[in-house]
Amino acid sequence: MPMPERYHPECPPDAHKVIRPPENKVDALLCVLVPDSEITNGMDNVTDILSMMNKKPMLLCSEKMRQEILKSAPQAPIEPVFVRVHEDKNKASLSYSDGAIGQTLDFYDYAGSFEKYENFLELLPKKCLISLDLPSMFILRSISTVYPWDKLLAKQFLGQYLEASKNLTQKDKELLVDVRYGRFDSLKVEEQSKTAYKFLKLERKLFLQYPTEDD
Repeated sequence: MPMPERYHPECPPDAHKVIRPPENKVDALLCVLVPDSEITNGMDNVTDILSMMNKKPMLLCSEKMRQEILKSAPQAPIEPVFVRVHEDKNKASLSYSDGAIGQTLDFYDYAGSFEKYENFLELLPKKCLISLDLPSMFILRSISTVYPWDKLLAKQFLGQYLEASKNLTQKDKELLVDVRYGRFDSLKVEEQSKTAYKFLKLERKLFLQYPTEDD
């Protein structure tokens, strides 16, 4: 299992949720950039990872990758929604499986440039699409679920993410990919790289503590 398994206690629906209403709204939609290079990791593995992000993930990818995802989607299972970026690169819309096209939204192409996420919290109340890269998607998704209830805590987590990201080397990034797809033991990461471990520790902490609506 590339990511730790969440525990699902037997309790009434919504018993785990905060009773008080959220203080801050989140209208932004998060989409995940899935590059063609992910095919080398095995598409069943890729769609399994995407299912942990969301059962109906919004995905940004090439037509080639779109077809590969659709082939593998039933086994995950996921119901992917694909993002269509317009020619001006600043607008995008959602393409659904039934052929319907959603409304046009402002698009922020942040995937792959961690420093751009410095204003991530400022964008969350805005009706827009924000692209996430695969390595960062669990951390940023979790931060977006913290934000409605505690803006200061979300800011703290974002700062930890930015600090951990800027120190990652290329070898660290490759190591984290190997961990995610079960090719390297996560318990041995700290021995291999302190900087990769710092990123992984934050990801696992947020992944376990802040589940999505799917959970």
